[in-house]
Amino acid sequence: MRFRREARRDRYDAIVVGSGLGGLSCAALLARAGRSVLVVERHDRPGGYAHSFRRNGCVFDSAVHLVGGCEPTPFEGGGLLHRVLEAVGARAELRFERIDPLYTAVYPGLELRPRLGLDEFERSHAQVFPAERKGLHDLLQECLSIQSEARRAAELASPFEVMQRPGRFPTLLRYRRATLSRVMDEHLDDARAKAAFATFWPYLGLPPQRVSFLYFATMLLSYVAEGAYYCRGSFQRLARALARSVERDGGEVLLRSSVRRISVEGGRATGIVLENGQRVAAPVVVSNADLRQTVFELVGPEHFSARFRRPLARLTPSISAFVTYLATDLDLARLGASHETFVYPDFDHEAAFGATLAGRPGWWTATVPTLADPTLAPEGTHLMTLTTLLPYGAQRDWRAEKSARVDAMIQVADSRFPGLAGSVRFAEGGTPRTLERYTRNSDGAMYGWALSPDQIGPGRPGNETPLPGLWLAGHWAQPGGGVYGVVTSGVNAARGILGVSSDAELFAALAARE
Repeated sequence: MRFRREARRDRYDAIVVGSGLGGLSCAALLARAGRSVLVVERHDRPGGYAHSFRRNGCVFDSAVHLVGGCEPTPFEGGGLLHRVLEAVGARAELRFERIDPLYTAVYPGLELRPRLGLDEFERSHAQVFPAERKGLHDLLQECLSIQSEARRAAELASPFEVMQRPGRFPTLLRYRRATLSRVMDEHLDDARAKAAFATFWPYLGLPPQRVSFLYFATMLLSYVAEGAYYCRGSFQRLARALARSVERDGGEVLLRSSVRRISVEGGRATGIVLENGQRVAAPVVVSNADLRQTVFELVGPEHFSARFRRPLARLTPSISAFVTYLATDLDLARLGASHETFVYPDFDHEAAFGATLAGRPGWWTATVPTLADPTLAPEGTHLMTLTTLLPYGAQRDWRAEKSARVDAMIQVADSRFPGLAGSVRFAEGGTPRTLERYTRNSDGAMYGWALSPDQIGPGRPGNETPLPGLWLAGHWAQPGGGVYGVVTSGVNAARGILGVSSDAELFAALAARE
């Protein structure tokens, strides 16, 4: 994509501030619907947390490891990401590599490699915990009910409508305030089985005692039932494919261009002012940026009621992460590496999270994307990303601490992959401050607002704001974080802007335009 810092026109039908996958999904759908769209991104490439970078002939994903919903099955029309990419004409240019088993989970005296597919996933766990077979089955059926009801709920204008229709959404309402831990306690007795089922919790940034069961269930099933995939060439290609679709449909994407202000006139959003002073008008502005920055810096708090502003002060942002990106000539396939490996020192996830908050995480994950896509690195080289969650305030001087944490993570990973420490050809660390600098998410928050039961659904800001003309897309808005969540937010925002009542109606209307 070519760099442009100035808009070609002085007026568009819609302006999207930020080019994370939520903003890009919304922009691409609006452009395909015939709207003139301008996307403004301060970084030199689109994608937000889906961007990649190059070092020494290697391509590293900054944060995204997997996506779900890429298959034309199991739902009519396919998974959500598949439907979006098909609708905007971008699916054919992307290749997704299926990741199965989903991950390797390592606990003291226990390793688990759950397979994709609901029955296979259940069988993978039941083989290790045969006494929990019925409980596992019932728990997964609850997850399946939540996924089914969540798909129906997505057709509604607001999560508040779910509360008004208990007959249609009994499982969502029953568990709307439940944590994962509470629901596991209803079905499982073995503490090890509970820990194993909750292995994926770092993907949502909260342990089972704190994370929303509804969100965990929808996230887990988006992979288990809809397939887990790696985007060949890195997830940057996914972001670029969406950005190119915007341009193919007559829109425009500005890179290395920042928004100074979102304009408000007559009580509604009316456009933006770029940092270079250029004014661009639009009746619709979609913010894919940090919500507090949007309200208090780009728009101005005086344009919002206290009723809207007050909850923003109470909402808790999600945790950040420390990431070590490395290249090695070690034969990781021979050592039995998986695309994703979770290593825990014990079965107590709450204790692990407590140590994480104290800046002393004892658990970690290793992602090896070159097992799925060898083209990311020179022949004979594997890439590995070592990740652990970490709060922004864990260190006062991240620059001084970074190299020590990188070395420590490599040494710890060497215990799982013998010879790793002596075979590293390149290593670089990414701190919470790094994540904040490149994405402008406050404190390097990985998932927007923390995904606790009180901060999803009606507890999370909606896609339409009280300021007419201003919409939200991304993990600071409903439904929440993760690729599936932010793409859903982009779809929901596009539906609202276009005045379409359901996903089915939206995709049918776009197909009719071809």
